[in-house]
Amino acid sequence: MLTHLVILCCCVIYTAQLEKKYEAKGVEPRFNVVAKNVTVVTGQTAVLPCSVDFLGEFKAGKPRVVWLDHRDKLLTFEDRRIIADERISLERPYVKEWNLHIRNVKPSDQGTYSCQINTDPVQVRPIRLHVHVPARINRQLSTDDITAKEGETVSLVCNATGVPSPTVTWFRILSGLRDKSEAGKERIGVEGEVLLIYNVTRYCDDVYECVAFNNVPPADSKRMRVNVEFPPEIRLPNKKIGQSRGKETILECIVQAYPIGVTEWKRNGKKIDQSWKYRSEVYEDDRITITLSLRIMDIGVEDYGIYTCEAENLLGGDAEEMQLYEYPKYIPPTSTPRPTTTRLIDSDIKTPYIPPTYKTLAPHTESPPYKIGTNWNLKKENGYGVSGKVYVQGSGAGWRPQTGVWVVIVAVCVLALTR
Repeated sequence: MLTHLVILCCCVIYTAQLEKKYEAKGVEPRFNVVAKNVTVVTGQTAVLPCSVDFLGEFKAGKPRVVWLDHRDKLLTFEDRRIIADERISLERPYVKEWNLHIRNVKPSDQGTYSCQINTDPVQVRPIRLHVHVPARINRQLSTDDITAKEGETVSLVCNATGVPSPTVTWFRILSGLRDKSEAGKERIGVEGEVLLIYNVTRYCDDVYECVAFNNVPPADSKRMRVNVEFPPEIRLPNKKIGQSRGKETILECIVQAYPIGVTEWKRNGKKIDQSWKYRSEVYEDDRITITLSLRIMDIGVEDYGIYTCEAENLLGGDAEEMQLYEYPKYIPPTSTPRPTTTRLIDSDIKTPYIPPTYKTLAPHTESPPYKIGTNWNLKKENGYGVSGKVYVQGSGAGWRPQTGVWVVIVAVCVLALTR
């Protein structure tokens, strides 16, 4: 630090000696900086530089340094301010510098200033001051919220000022995202202070924003709503709905209109009033859409039929019908027992019963009556005794009847004897 101070003192002493040397030789003062433009944003401080070599000490008859503004009004003389504007001052951080400071710059301060040395002829160093003004939107000359009917042309005006002249960009704020920043904006491919919407429809009903910017922060913006009037349109989620008796149900219709106007449910041409049985409610989906519901409690036979949803505003009306029909009461099916399976073991397995079969032998060649022989045999089929009438062949006696025949014969004899 001490080294830097020593070097600075040496430079100042050397410069003063050099000026005296050139002054002795008759060298005139001159500017040692190139003229340049200064740009500053309004409200900031502008520094207009001026550096003079070989000026020498201030003595009678010696050159003087003065500043003039863009209107050729004298601002400073030597190192003193000679005007009442306290924003202006002369700053000399070094011996050769005669810098003009303008604090809290205003747009009216823009112009060409000159640093002069009153030599013969006078030396002049002009410096151009540019004052940039951030973009601003004039609310009084711009469009506020506007209302139009479908088919008309809408004109949105965004009057913007600033230095340099700002560019105006238009955006549409997406519905449901108006509290968000850039994520909720959709840029419209139009630039300029006027946005025209031809043949406007209900789908153009939204919030629009104009943004003015001239590369001097901050940008300015203004939002304006476009209200599009149109007659009601009704849409039914369901044309028919069924419900059982004693239950309750809800009928719904969706209405789009601006303004919404009057909406109601009717039955047989009469408005349905609020009661313990009927309750009408309105749910707002957005600013141009509502859902109109009708709750019907304890449905009876008289409640089935046609219901009408109606909506009307100054531009027209619309109506749609919905049918409520009786839905059969649900009867749960009766349960059937599940089949059971029995497992058999070997001891449970028995030989199945096979019904007897009778075998008729070929008759003897002798003609009837057959002789009843004493030697007859019982035939067997499949290991079981043959029951019923079986004829057997005796020795030379032909065919003989079985027990059943004898029973008949004995019965006949007994009957004869009893007579």
